[in-house]
Amino acid sequence: MALLVDGRAGTAAGQTVGQGTVRQRLDGLDVLRGAAVGAVLLGHSWPGVFQGAGIVGVIVFFVLSGYLITGVLLRDIEQHRKVRYGRFYAHRAFRLLPALIAFLGVYAVVELTADVLGDRSKGIIGYTLLAGFGYLKDLPLPFDVSMAIGPLWTLAVEEQFYLIWPALLVFALARNRQGQLIGWSGAVVFFLMTASVLAMLILAPHLHSLVYALPTTWGLGLIIGSALRLYRVRMFSWFAGRRPRRLALLGAVLVLAALVFFPKANESPAFFFVGGPLAMAAAAVLVVLAASRSQMMPRWTRPLQMLGTVSYAAYLWNYVVILWLNGGSTADLPPLVAVSAIALTLLVAVTSWYTVEKLGRVGRHRFDAYFQAKADARA
Repeated sequence: MALLVDGRAGTAAGQTVGQGTVRQRLDGLDVLRGAAVGAVLLGHSWPGVFQGAGIVGVIVFFVLSGYLITGVLLRDIEQHRKVRYGRFYAHRAFRLLPALIAFLGVYAVVELTADVLGDRSKGIIGYTLLAGFGYLKDLPLPFDVSMAIGPLWTLAVEEQFYLIWPALLVFALARNRQGQLIGWSGAVVFFLMTASVLAMLILAPHLHSLVYALPTTWGLGLIIGSALRLYRVRMFSWFAGRRPRRLALLGAVLVLAALVFFPKANESPAFFFVGGPLAMAAAAVLVVLAASRSQMMPRWTRPLQMLGTVSYAAYLWNYVVILWLNGGSTADLPPLVAVSAIALTLLVAVTSWYTVEKLGRVGRHRFDAYFQAKADARA
Protein backbone atom coordinates (compact mmCIF):
# COMPACT_ATOMS: atom_id res chain seq x y z
CA MET A 1 0.00 0.00 0.00
CA ALA A 2 1.40 3.39 -0.95
CA LEU A 3 0.78 6.25 1.42
CA LEU A 4 -0.39 9.54 0.01
CA VAL A 5 1.86 11.94 1.86
CA ASP A 6 2.68 15.48 0.84
CA GLY A 7 0.30 15.13 -2.09
CA ARG A 8 2.21 12.32 -3.77
CA ALA A 9 2.67 8.62 -3.42
CA GLY A 10 5.53 7.61 -1.19
CA THR A 11 6.71 4.82 1.01
CA ALA A 12 7.13 4.98 4.73
CA ALA A 13 9.75 2.30 4.92
CA GLY A 14 12.64 3.87 3.09
CA GLN A 15 14.12 7.28 2.53
CA THR A 16 16.48 8.54 -0.10
CA VAL A 17 18.36 11.78 -0.34
CA GLY A 18 20.11 12.43 -3.62
CA GLN A 19 21.43 9.09 -4.81
CA GLY A 20 21.99 7.49 -1.40
CA THR A 21 19.78 5.71 1.08
CA VAL A 22 19.67 7.13 4.58
CA ARG A 23 20.93 4.86 7.34
CA GLN A 24 18.46 3.28 9.77
CA ARG A 25 20.01 5.20 12.70
CA LEU A 26 20.95 8.71 11.74
CA ASP A 27 23.96 10.05 13.58
CA GLY A 28 22.70 13.58 12.98
CA LEU A 29 19.68 12.84 15.14
CA ASP A 30 21.97 11.49 17.86
CA VAL A 31 23.89 14.78 17.73
CA LEU A 32 20.60 16.61 18.14
CA ARG A 33 19.66 14.40 21.10
CA GLY A 34 23.04 15.06 22.65
CA ALA A 35 22.69 18.81 22.25
CA ALA A 36 19.17 18.71 23.70
CA VAL A 37 20.14 16.74 26.80
CA GLY A 38 23.25 18.90 27.14
CA ALA A 39 20.99 21.96 27.34
CA VAL A 40 18.94 20.22 30.04
CA LEU A 41 22.10 19.46 32.04
CA LEU A 42 23.14 23.10 31.80
CA GLY A 43 19.71 24.26 32.92
CA HIS A 44 19.69 21.91 35.90
CA SER A 45 23.26 22.70 36.93
CA TRP A 46 23.32 26.49 36.50
CA PRO A 47 19.63 27.53 36.59
CA GLY A 48 20.46 31.14 37.37
CA VAL A 49 22.45 31.52 34.14
CA PHE A 50 20.78 29.13 31.68
CA GLN A 51 17.20 29.89 32.71
CA GLY A 52 15.64 28.71 29.47
CA ALA A 53 18.00 25.84 28.71
CA GLY A 54 15.92 23.07 30.24
CA ILE A 55 12.73 23.81 28.35
CA VAL A 56 14.64 24.49 25.11
CA GLY A 57 16.17 21.02 25.36
CA VAL A 58 12.79 19.49 26.14
CA ILE A 59 11.16 21.21 23.16
CA VAL A 60 13.83 19.78 20.85
CA PHE A 61 13.07 16.33 22.28
CA PHE A 62 9.33 16.81 21.70
CA VAL A 63 9.77 17.78 18.05
CA LEU A 64 12.23 14.96 17.45
CA SER A 65 10.01 12.44 19.22
CA GLY A 66 6.97 13.41 17.16
CA TYR A 67 9.01 12.97 13.99
CA LEU A 68 10.41 9.57 14.93
CA ILE A 69 7.28 8.01 16.40
CA THR A 70 5.15 9.09 13.46
CA GLY A 71 7.77 7.46 11.23
CA VAL A 72 7.43 4.21 13.18
CA LEU A 73 3.65 4.32 12.77
CA LEU A 74 3.88 5.08 9.05
CA ARG A 75 6.22 2.15 8.46
CA ASP A 76 3.76 -0.16 10.18
CA ILE A 77 0.88 1.12 8.08
CA GLU A 78 2.93 0.84 4.89
CA GLN A 79 4.03 -2.74 5.56
CA HIS A 80 0.95 -4.15 7.30
CA ARG A 81 -1.91 -1.83 6.30
CA LYS A 82 -2.50 -1.06 9.97
CA VAL A 83 -0.78 -0.08 13.18
CA ARG A 84 0.11 -3.16 15.20
CA TYR A 85 -0.76 -1.61 18.53
CA GLY A 86 0.49 -4.52 20.62
CA ARG A 87 3.90 -4.40 19.00
CA PHE A 88 4.04 -0.60 19.12
CA TYR A 89 3.34 -0.36 22.85
CA ALA A 90 5.52 -3.38 23.62
CA HIS A 91 8.43 -1.65 21.90
CA ARG A 92 7.77 1.50 23.91
CA ALA A 93 7.80 -0.57 27.10
CA PHE A 94 11.06 -2.36 26.19
CA ARG A 95 12.65 1.01 25.46
CA LEU A 96 11.44 3.01 28.43
CA LEU A 97 10.63 0.76 31.36
CA PRO A 98 14.00 -0.87 32.17
CA ALA A 99 15.73 2.47 32.81
CA LEU A 100 12.65 3.90 34.52
CA ILE A 101 12.33 0.88 36.84
CA ALA A 102 16.01 1.16 37.74
CA PHE A 103 15.73 4.88 38.38
CA LEU A 104 12.61 4.68 40.56
CA GLY A 105 13.91 1.57 42.31
CA VAL A 106 17.16 3.27 43.33
CA TYR A 107 15.24 6.39 44.36
CA ALA A 108 12.96 4.32 46.62
CA VAL A 109 15.86 2.44 48.23
CA VAL A 110 17.86 5.61 48.90
CA GLU A 111 14.92 7.50 50.35
CA LEU A 112 13.66 4.56 52.44
CA THR A 113 17.09 3.98 53.93
CA ALA A 114 18.76 7.41 54.06
CA ASP A 115 15.76 9.76 53.61
CA VAL A 116 18.05 12.28 51.89
CA LEU A 117 15.18 14.40 50.57
CA GLY A 118 12.87 13.74 53.52
CA ASP A 119 10.42 11.82 51.34
CA ARG A 120 10.17 8.94 53.82
CA SER A 121 9.34 11.40 56.58
CA LYS A 122 6.73 13.06 54.39
CA GLY A 123 5.20 9.70 53.49
CA ILE A 124 5.28 10.41 49.75
CA ILE A 125 7.51 7.65 48.38
CA GLY A 126 4.55 5.47 47.39
CA TYR A 127 2.76 8.38 45.72
CA THR A 128 5.96 9.27 43.90
CA LEU A 129 6.30 5.74 42.52
CA LEU A 130 2.64 5.78 41.45
CA ALA A 131 3.08 9.08 39.59
CA GLY A 132 6.34 7.92 38.02
CA PHE A 133 5.23 4.50 36.82
CA GLY A 134 1.80 5.82 35.84
CA TYR A 135 3.19 8.67 33.73
CA LEU A 136 1.08 11.16 35.67
CA LYS A 137 3.64 13.82 36.60
CA ASP A 138 2.31 16.35 34.09
CA LEU A 139 -1.20 16.33 35.58
CA PRO A 140 -2.66 18.02 38.68
CA LEU A 141 -2.54 15.30 41.34
CA PRO A 142 -4.50 15.07 44.62
CA PHE A 143 -1.33 14.12 46.48
CA ASP A 144 2.25 15.35 46.83
CA VAL A 145 5.16 13.69 45.04
CA SER A 146 8.92 14.06 45.33
CA MET A 147 10.96 16.68 43.56
CA ALA A 148 13.15 13.78 42.45
CA ILE A 149 10.76 12.90 39.61
CA GLY A 150 10.21 16.47 38.46
CA PRO A 151 11.60 15.87 34.94
CA LEU A 152 9.25 12.91 34.41
CA TRP A 153 6.51 15.33 33.35
CA THR A 154 7.99 15.36 29.84
CA LEU A 155 7.87 11.57 29.58
CA ALA A 156 4.26 11.67 30.73
CA VAL A 157 3.39 14.18 27.99
CA GLU A 158 4.96 11.95 25.34
CA GLU A 159 3.32 8.72 26.52
CA GLN A 160 -0.11 10.35 26.72
CA PHE A 161 0.41 11.62 23.19
CA TYR A 162 1.22 8.08 22.02
CA LEU A 163 -2.05 6.81 23.49
CA ILE A 164 -4.03 9.14 21.23
CA TRP A 165 -1.92 9.81 18.15
CA PRO A 166 -1.77 6.34 16.48
CA ALA A 167 -5.55 6.03 16.17
CA LEU A 168 -5.91 9.61 14.93
CA LEU A 169 -3.16 9.07 12.36
CA VAL A 170 -4.72 5.86 11.03
CA PHE A 171 -8.10 7.56 10.76
CA ALA A 172 -6.66 10.57 8.91
CA LEU A 173 -4.51 8.57 6.49
CA ALA A 174 -7.41 6.29 5.57
CA ARG A 175 -9.28 9.39 4.39
CA ASN A 176 -6.26 11.33 3.10
CA ARG A 177 -6.91 13.99 5.74
CA GLN A 178 -3.48 14.25 7.33
CA GLY A 179 -3.38 17.99 6.70
CA GLN A 180 -6.62 18.46 8.60
CA LEU A 181 -5.30 16.24 11.38
CA ILE A 182 -2.22 18.42 11.84
CA GLY A 183 -4.18 21.66 11.57
CA TRP A 184 -6.98 20.73 13.96
CA SER A 185 -4.64 19.05 16.45
CA GLY A 186 -2.38 22.10 16.53
CA ALA A 187 -5.35 24.45 16.89
CA VAL A 188 -6.90 22.46 19.75
CA VAL A 189 -3.61 22.19 21.64
CA PHE A 190 -2.86 25.89 21.19
CA PHE A 191 -6.38 26.83 22.33
CA LEU A 192 -6.08 24.69 25.47
CA MET A 193 -2.64 26.08 26.20
CA THR A 194 -3.94 29.65 25.82
CA ALA A 195 -6.92 28.95 28.06
CA SER A 196 -4.78 27.40 30.79
CA VAL A 197 -2.20 30.21 30.73
CA LEU A 198 -4.85 32.92 30.84
CA ALA A 199 -6.67 31.14 33.66
CA MET A 200 -3.43 30.98 35.59
CA LEU A 201 -2.71 34.69 35.07
CA ILE A 202 -6.22 35.72 36.12
CA LEU A 203 -7.01 33.24 38.88
CA ALA A 204 -3.79 31.84 40.31
CA PRO A 205 -0.48 33.35 39.11
CA HIS A 206 1.42 31.20 41.64
CA LEU A 207 0.42 28.02 39.77
CA HIS A 208 2.75 28.67 36.82
CA SER A 209 4.63 25.43 37.48
CA LEU A 210 1.39 23.47 37.15
CA VAL A 211 0.51 25.05 33.81
CA TYR A 212 4.10 24.66 32.64
CA ALA A 213 3.85 20.87 32.90
CA LEU A 214 0.40 20.38 31.37
CA PRO A 215 0.34 18.13 28.26
CA THR A 216 -1.20 20.94 26.21
CA THR A 217 1.45 23.56 27.01
CA TRP A 218 4.22 22.08 24.85
CA GLY A 219 2.28 19.38 22.99
CA LEU A 220 2.42 21.49 19.85
CA GLY A 221 6.07 20.42 19.51
CA LEU A 222 5.02 16.78 19.12
CA ILE A 223 2.47 17.74 16.48
CA ILE A 224 5.03 19.81 14.59
CA GLY A 225 7.43 16.85 14.63
CA SER A 226 4.68 14.60 13.29
CA ALA A 227 3.94 17.09 10.52
CA LEU A 228 7.62 17.09 9.54
CA ARG A 229 7.48 13.32 9.10
CA LEU A 230 4.22 13.36 7.15
CA TYR A 231 5.46 16.09 4.82
CA ARG A 232 9.16 15.36 4.81
CA VAL A 233 9.41 15.23 1.01
CA ARG A 234 8.40 18.89 0.88
CA MET A 235 10.41 19.79 3.98
CA PHE A 236 13.58 18.17 2.66
CA SER A 237 13.22 19.99 -0.67
CA TRP A 238 13.27 23.34 1.14
CA PHE A 239 16.82 22.65 2.31
CA ALA A 240 18.22 20.88 -0.72
CA GLY A 241 21.17 23.19 -1.43
CA ARG A 242 24.32 23.66 0.64
CA ARG A 243 23.80 27.39 1.12
CA PRO A 244 20.16 27.12 2.33
CA ARG A 245 21.19 24.33 4.71
CA ARG A 246 24.03 26.34 6.21
CA LEU A 247 21.89 29.45 6.63
CA ALA A 248 19.07 27.41 8.17
CA LEU A 249 21.47 25.68 10.55
CA LEU A 250 23.03 28.96 11.64
CA GLY A 251 19.65 30.63 12.15
CA ALA A 252 18.18 27.73 14.14
CA VAL A 253 21.23 27.41 16.37
CA LEU A 254 21.28 31.15 17.07
CA VAL A 255 17.58 31.17 17.99
CA LEU A 256 17.92 28.24 20.38
CA ALA A 257 21.16 29.63 21.86
CA ALA A 258 19.43 32.94 22.60
CA LEU A 259 16.41 31.22 24.16
CA VAL A 260 18.69 29.25 26.48
CA PHE A 261 19.17 32.52 28.41
CA PHE A 262 15.47 33.51 28.41
CA PRO A 263 14.74 34.78 31.95
CA LYS A 264 12.27 32.74 34.01
CA ALA A 265 11.20 30.76 30.98
CA ASN A 266 9.21 28.26 33.04
CA GLU A 267 6.86 30.94 34.40
CA SER A 268 6.82 33.62 31.71
CA PRO A 269 3.75 33.98 29.44
CA ALA A 270 6.09 35.57 26.90
CA PHE A 271 7.95 32.27 26.63
CA PHE A 272 4.74 30.25 26.44
CA PHE A 273 3.46 32.30 23.50
CA VAL A 274 6.65 33.51 21.80
CA GLY A 275 9.75 31.69 23.02
CA GLY A 276 8.16 28.25 22.89
CA PRO A 277 6.89 28.50 19.29
CA LEU A 278 10.24 30.00 18.22
CA ALA A 279 12.07 27.08 19.83
CA MET A 280 9.73 24.61 18.13
CA ALA A 281 10.34 26.22 14.74
CA ALA A 282 14.11 26.18 15.23
CA ALA A 283 14.00 22.58 16.47
CA ALA A 284 11.94 21.63 13.41
CA VAL A 285 14.61 23.07 11.13
CA LEU A 286 17.32 21.10 12.93
CA VAL A 287 15.32 17.86 12.75
CA VAL A 288 14.83 18.29 9.00
CA LEU A 289 18.52 19.07 8.47
CA ALA A 290 19.60 16.05 10.53
CA ALA A 291 17.07 13.64 9.03
CA SER A 292 17.82 14.66 5.43
CA ARG A 293 21.59 14.35 5.80
CA SER A 294 23.00 11.36 3.94
CA GLN A 295 26.69 11.78 4.87
CA MET A 296 28.25 10.78 8.17
CA MET A 297 28.51 13.56 10.73
CA PRO A 298 31.97 15.11 11.25
CA ARG A 299 34.27 13.42 13.74
CA TRP A 300 34.19 16.39 16.10
CA THR A 301 30.50 15.70 16.78
CA ARG A 302 31.26 12.25 18.26
CA PRO A 303 30.95 13.40 21.91
CA LEU A 304 27.48 14.75 21.18
CA GLN A 305 26.58 11.54 19.37
CA MET A 306 27.63 9.49 22.38
CA LEU A 307 25.73 11.79 24.72
CA GLY A 308 22.69 11.47 22.46
CA THR A 309 22.91 7.69 22.66
CA VAL A 310 22.63 7.72 26.47
CA SER A 311 20.37 10.78 26.61
CA TYR A 312 17.35 8.99 28.08
CA ALA A 313 19.09 7.83 31.24
CA ALA A 314 21.02 11.09 31.53
CA TYR A 315 17.72 12.95 31.49
CA LEU A 316 16.18 10.62 34.07
CA TRP A 317 19.04 10.81 36.57
CA ASN A 318 20.50 14.30 36.42
CA TYR A 319 17.91 16.11 38.54
CA VAL A 320 17.85 13.61 41.40
CA VAL A 321 21.66 13.37 41.38
CA ILE A 322 21.80 17.14 41.88
CA LEU A 323 19.25 16.95 44.70
CA TRP A 324 21.14 14.20 46.48
CA LEU A 325 24.52 15.93 46.14
CA ASN A 326 23.22 19.36 47.12
CA GLY A 327 21.03 18.57 50.13
CA GLY A 328 17.72 18.68 48.28
CA SER A 329 18.27 22.06 46.63
CA THR A 330 18.76 22.93 42.96
CA ALA A 331 19.40 26.65 43.33
CA ASP A 332 22.86 28.21 43.12
CA LEU A 333 24.87 25.03 42.90
CA PRO A 334 28.51 25.36 43.91
CA PRO A 335 30.71 24.82 40.83
CA LEU A 336 32.16 21.60 42.23
CA VAL A 337 28.70 20.17 42.90
CA ALA A 338 27.48 21.12 39.42
CA VAL A 339 30.45 19.55 37.66
CA SER A 340 30.35 16.50 39.91
CA ALA A 341 26.63 16.05 39.23
CA ILE A 342 27.18 16.13 35.47
CA ALA A 343 30.05 13.65 35.70
CA LEU A 344 28.07 11.29 37.92
CA THR A 345 25.03 11.64 35.65
CA LEU A 346 27.06 10.60 32.62
CA LEU A 347 28.57 7.67 34.49
CA VAL A 348 25.13 6.42 35.56
CA ALA A 349 23.73 6.98 32.05
CA VAL A 350 26.47 4.92 30.40
CA THR A 351 26.01 2.20 33.01
CA SER A 352 22.27 2.21 32.37
CA TRP A 353 22.80 1.92 28.59
CA TYR A 354 25.01 -1.14 28.89
CA THR A 355 22.98 -2.89 31.61
CA VAL A 356 19.24 -2.40 32.07
CA GLU A 357 18.67 -0.69 28.72
CA LYS A 358 20.61 -3.45 27.00
CA LEU A 359 18.25 -5.96 28.60
CA GLY A 360 15.38 -4.00 27.10
CA ARG A 361 16.94 -4.13 23.64
CA VAL A 362 17.53 -7.88 23.95
CA GLY A 363 13.96 -8.37 25.13
CA ARG A 364 12.62 -6.39 22.19
CA HIS A 365 14.63 -8.42 19.68
CA ARG A 366 13.42 -11.68 21.21
CA PHE A 367 9.86 -10.41 21.24
CA ASP A 368 10.07 -9.58 17.53
CA ALA A 369 11.75 -12.89 16.69
CA TYR A 370 9.08 -14.88 18.55
CA PHE A 371 6.16 -13.22 16.81
CA GLN A 372 7.90 -13.31 13.43
CA ALA A 373 8.39 -17.05 13.87
CA LYS A 374 4.70 -17.43 14.68
CA ALA A 375 3.75 -15.41 11.62
CA ASP A 376 6.04 -17.51 9.40
CA ALA A 377 4.54 -20.69 10.83
CA ARG A 378 1.01 -19.53 10.00
CA ALA A 379 2.13 -18.61 6.48
